[in-house]
Amino acid sequence: MISKVISIDKALNVIKDGTRLMIGGFIDVGSPIKSIEKIVQKGTKDLILIAVTPGMSGFGKSMLYKNKQVKELISSHVGTSVESTEEYLAGDLCVKEFFPMGTWMEKVRAGAMGLGGVLVPVGVGILDEPGLFENLDEPKKVINVNGLDCFIEPALTSEVSIVKAWRADELGNLEFRGTSLNDNADIAMAGKYTIAEVNEIVPVGTIDPERVGCPGVFVDAVVQGYTLKEQNDIYREVWIKKGKLNKEE
Repeated sequence: MISKVISIDKALNVIKDGTRLMIGGFIDVGSPIKSIEKIVQKGTKDLILIAVTPGMSGFGKSMLYKNKQVKELISSHVGTSVESTEEYLAGDLCVKEFFPMGTWMEKVRAGAMGLGGVLVPVGVGILDEPGLFENLDEPKKVINVNGLDCFIEPALTSEVSIVKAWRADELGNLEFRGTSLNDNADIAMAGKYTIAEVNEIVPVGTIDPERVGCPGVFVDAVVQGYTLKEQNDIYREVWIKKGKLNKEE
């Protein structure tokens, strides 16, 4: 057995300036926050960031925009983060087009499954309106299937994917916890090199087969993130600062 457990700093060395980087999590729920903090510290720049939402203001992925490390964002919008919105409005963050969340997720799933893309009827006649997305290299392609017009949406893949799971064994089998599963499993499979940040690293055999949310064959490196208690304390403090949670709760 060859263990995939390595230090977080060694794992993140694969991320260079200009890397096409996919990060899991929905508004930073289920995001690899320790890895993101390390990338911010390193200052890696010109990243092409692929994430379903840009993140949460003042926390997590938003620090990448604040630090001007993201050159291009491939997402559903820029509105969940003040930092990403400011970069976008200032013209310092390239967004060639936005995708409905379901379309974005299907594009990632296609990448995960090795498909060339998907056919999506959502937005035809709206999202292909001339001049709507001025940075597109070419107009969105439409095909008619059984009388239904559909966009031909290419798969989304990345050079590096970073996902967050609750537990992993040394072979990289991942177990997710609650809603933090969200898009992490598909993002893990859509990356050429995948890093899994976890709360716990356990011996092989600890995770029951039916609890494996992503098989280790799709994971290249397992890194120790914050413990579950540390993670909960961090998120609790964030929500208290935002006035969404009382200190007594």
